[in-house]
Amino acid sequence: MTAISPEQPAILDLVTRLRAAELVAGAENKADQRSAIISALNGAVTLEFATIPPYLTALWTIRDERHPLANSLRNILQEEMLHLALVCNMLASIGGEPRINSAAPTYPGKLPLGVHPELTIPLGRFSKEMLQVFMEIERPAHIDPAHEIIDEEIGIDGHGDFTIGQLYGKILSAFQQLDPEFSQDRQVTGPLSWIPILSLEDVAKAIDIIERQGEGSIGRPEERRGHLAHYWRFAEMYHLQQLEKDANGAWRLGAPIEFDFDADVWPVANVPEGGYQLDEAAEPEARHLLRQFNLTYSKLLDCLQGTWSGDSGQAMILKAIEAMFDLEKYAKPLMQMRRPGGESNYGPDFRYIPAYEREGSSWPVMATNIGELSEPSDLLLRATPSGI
Repeated sequence: MTAISPEQPAILDLVTRLRAAELVAGAENKADQRSAIISALNGAVTLEFATIPPYLTALWTIRDERHPLANSLRNILQEEMLHLALVCNMLASIGGEPRINSAAPTYPGKLPLGVHPELTIPLGRFSKEMLQVFMEIERPAHIDPAHEIIDEEIGIDGHGDFTIGQLYGKILSAFQQLDPEFSQDRQVTGPLSWIPILSLEDVAKAIDIIERQGEGSIGRPEERRGHLAHYWRFAEMYHLQQLEKDANGAWRLGAPIEFDFDADVWPVANVPEGGYQLDEAAEPEARHLLRQFNLTYSKLLDCLQGTWSGDSGQAMILKAIEAMFDLEKYAKPLMQMRRPGGESNYGPDFRYIPAYEREGSSWPVMATNIGELSEPSDLLLRATPSGI
């Protein structure tokens, strides 16, 4: 992911305000307050999207796509897409526009806005090491001591330095201070976004959904009855044990989950910094799959950008769902191909290809007129909990 550099004083100032004070502290007028919120929300857009490629990569490396661990990870991905859509609706509600294709993350890299600065996010196979990273991404700022199950084993320092939940707490406080007028223009509802943002109550509800699904309810495993939050689902995967309530109502590791991190996972190597260069992929088929994957991924980002940047959002989000499903048909064959001179396989590198570099490719440059796009078919049906 693109790291924050010293040459970006405006971003560094935003990070300082997010971490040390109120987001709109020092803003001289409503316009400055609104600008600060839009900048923070765009950071949150990048943050929510940045989790999707590593989670998808890990999911695709599980050989049995119907395994309970695959189903759990798939559900997490669906909820991350919901979070992305809710943040984009928050942006649109105050006249902002998300930066998606122009701020595409690169891997390995850092999360934006100083969230979990100790972490470097790789792309690689489903493993205990990768699950440690995923848990740290989703880690709550505070965990009820009765439910703390992982600290003694996770190998990452700096717990709770600045968490996703704390970021959203700052954003909610800033909305409440600004008390803006809300607009429904360019907001999207449907399979990937449950609610439009039309009031401060809607902002609070959307942020509550994001926090509960990622971190849980007040440091506890369930975000709602019978449904574990992301952090604790990853804990189950890490330990290969189900979380269960004991007689006193406390959550403990219980029944084993049958899974072998070696035999049940494709041996995909971590993607090198900056991704694969096509000349590094000796096999023509590997070059083809890498290229087609990235062209499809670029279409996905363009469709997501168009969803909140034009007047055809509902149709564009259906095209984005279609592109997301298409990614798998290139990723899975690639993950079964050996890299030259090694014992590990290729994996997709999720590189955004600008439109001007797509000329002559087998994938057309994204249509600018929604009328040029084919009609969506059964995408609403496919975007259900059994999807992705």
